[in-house]
Amino acid sequence: MSRFLSVLGLSSLLVSPLALGGCPDSEAKFNEFLDNTKDDRDFMPPPPPDVMPAQADISGDFLLAVSTVIAPDLPMQFIATNTMTVDENGDTLLDTCLQPLSLTQGKVNVPREPIGDPLCYEAVPIADGKFDVDAGEVNVTGAANPVTGGEIVATLKLIGSIIDENFYCGDIEGDVSSPLVANLKGSTFAAVRLEDPAVLPLDVTKNCSGDTIRDMD
Repeated sequence: MSRFLSVLGLSSLLVSPLALGGCPDSEAKFNEFLDNTKDDRDFMPPPPPDVMPAQADISGDFLLAVSTVIAPDLPMQFIATNTMTVDENGDTLLDTCLQPLSLTQGKVNVPREPIGDPLCYEAVPIADGKFDVDAGEVNVTGAANPVTGGEIVATLKLIGSIIDENFYCGDIEGDVSSPLVANLKGSTFAAVRLEDPAVLPLDVTKNCSGDTIRDMD
């Protein structure tokens, strides 16, 4: 029996180096793999960020035009000053102030100077790039009314969509009670980012299709 164990021990000593010698060098193989795939890894796109923005940021100043079914080519115009924030619950909110601009009756481009009190709305929820501004009853000075020149009293709701950081638009719902009585269904609005609120574009965008209007003379 002792002779058998001695032979077995000797065999183990002879086999073990062979077994070890036949195992692949894992570190060397891994380094070889890294060298062979370096070019592929260099061209791999970076991983996506953990959190993607839910919608474009429309903070800043915009020229906002309201094109009514009453006179689609004589839009009321405002400087919209927006601030977008995210609250502690992760909800996106919009604060906006609409400063009316003066317009000569029958004109689109003149004089467009700030007039009257701004219409301001706070904490308007935005979800998937969409929002509703329930403005309630609003009063706008007649100097900002290019249709009749009379003071406007209306109940308004803006139903908007953010297209990108430079453009948002949508539909207007509500009723005008003065200077005439009319339903506003079918009216639209569009807002285009301004680099400088003192420099307004001659072409005024009035709907989501990107249609524009300007004075012809």
